[in-house]
Amino acid sequence: MKIVIDRLRVGAFALIVLGVLLAIFGAVRTGALLIALGTEFVAITKYLRSNRHRKIELILPGAMALLLFVVALTLPHAK
Repeated sequence: MKIVIDRLRVGAFALIVLGVLLAIFGAVRTGALLIALGTEFVAITKYLRSNRHRKIELILPGAMALLLFVVALTLPHAK
């Protein structure tokens, strides 16, 4: 189980890096969407590996990622 979580976490960081690179080179909307997805996966993996399961550790980063996702979708003229 921990191997799967570690691989998911590496994939999440890859999504974040790819999102930042895409945003730098002009694809702002796609970059923001990838950053939001990567952030949510990082929050989920940290929650699953934690010994204490407090809901706020999952809800707060998830809400921030969701807001970033919504903002990315509502950008007026993003490429």
